[in-house]
Amino acid sequence: MSAAALAAIFGSAVIHAAWNALLKRTSDVGAASIVISGGAAAVTALLGVVIGPWVVPPSGWPFVIGAGLVEGAYFVTLSRALELLPLGAAYGISRGAGLLLVWPLSAALLAERTTPVELLGAGLVSLGLFALVQRAGSRQGLLAAGACAVTIGLYPVTYKAALEHGVAPFPLFALALFIALPIQLALLGARRRPRVLTAVAAAPWRLGLAALLCAASFLLFLVALDRAGAARITGLRNTSVAFAAAFGWAQGEPRARRTVASSIAIAAGALLLTM
Repeated sequence: MSAAALAAIFGSAVIHAAWNALLKRTSDVGAASIVISGGAAAVTALLGVVIGPWVVPPSGWPFVIGAGLVEGAYFVTLSRALELLPLGAAYGISRGAGLLLVWPLSAALLAERTTPVELLGAGLVSLGLFALVQRAGSRQGLLAAGACAVTIGLYPVTYKAALEHGVAPFPLFALALFIALPIQLALLGARRRPRVLTAVAAAPWRLGLAALLCAASFLLFLVALDRAGAARITGLRNTSVAFAAAFGWAQGEPRARRTVASSIAIAAGALLLTM
């Protein structure tokens, strides 16, 4: 894998951990996620117009729409899982199972070839993610995390297909998020929709920063995805949980044995995926 792709995907992982942590700390995760995704869409669209290129060939539209539908489901299920489960459980189940799913999907739909070393690396990353699951008492939370895992397995494949059909990264991500927004609003429910404005009023700077980080994280992910296989890139991006743990330790959080073992497994798996 090229140095540019590695720099992009590890940068994406670090930033992804940061904006997920900001989202988890909001009072209404579902409402806040709409603000973050809407802000990220606006920022990305502006960058696409100013910097460019803004290229969406006709053959790429089905994959852009598919990516948008998957994004909508991703944000809804992620928010629900974060509301009902501890961060480690929500992240471990959704990311660990999603990573296992993306490998057969990328092989079947994108004809990507895998090596035993890559599969071993992906297995170690998934093992490290599953190790985070300590308490997951909510059945609805488990279902939400499982559904989120499906979207995590699907969206790298749809984005990769769109890139291969000539869609530029800026319009790809911006349009996908704009397609996802109505889905998020519809599933949030009429009673909770006013909370979107409440979330903005309560923490404008936090949500604004999270939106910028979300846009930066995913654009870097697309840069890496354009240069390497969907399954391999997804595996490396899931190292974000190890970076999140490192941030916590730097801020004085206790180093639980389970978290340390998880981070070691993820780091070892990532090393194998870079080979």
